[in-house]
Amino acid sequence: MKRFIRTTAVVLPLFFLAACNPSKAPEANAPTASPGGSTATITASPNPVLVGQGPGTTTITWNTGDGSAGQVYVSPNGGPEAVFAAGTSGSVAAPWISAGITYEFRLYAGTEHTKMLAKTQVTGQK
Repeated sequence: MKRFIRTTAVVLPLFFLAACNPSKAPEANAPTASPGGSTATITASPNPVLVGQGPGTTTITWNTGDGSAGQVYVSPNGGPEAVFAAGTSGSVAAPWISAGITYEFRLYAGTEHTKMLAKTQVTGQK
């Protein structure tokens, strides 16, 4: 009987504390996604690109994050954009990276070229 009383004396306050502390409830601490949040990614490897006698190469990898179509555009030194690749995700080599130029790769949603999802910059270095 003494063992039951000791166990109850320990367990009962624990139940009381758990019931009084709603911030510990799993549903209260569950992460919530923002309605406009995007999990889209675009990366370049290697970055920076070491350039030797000729141009260097980097590989651009992207994912729209939600399975929808996307397009990757490239803009050298802030100049006009040009289509580089398309698809929900992928990896494509860019074998024309030159020293002294910064290339910005931008991932856009769909084919409208209006909503940018992610971007990365690549620099060519001697």
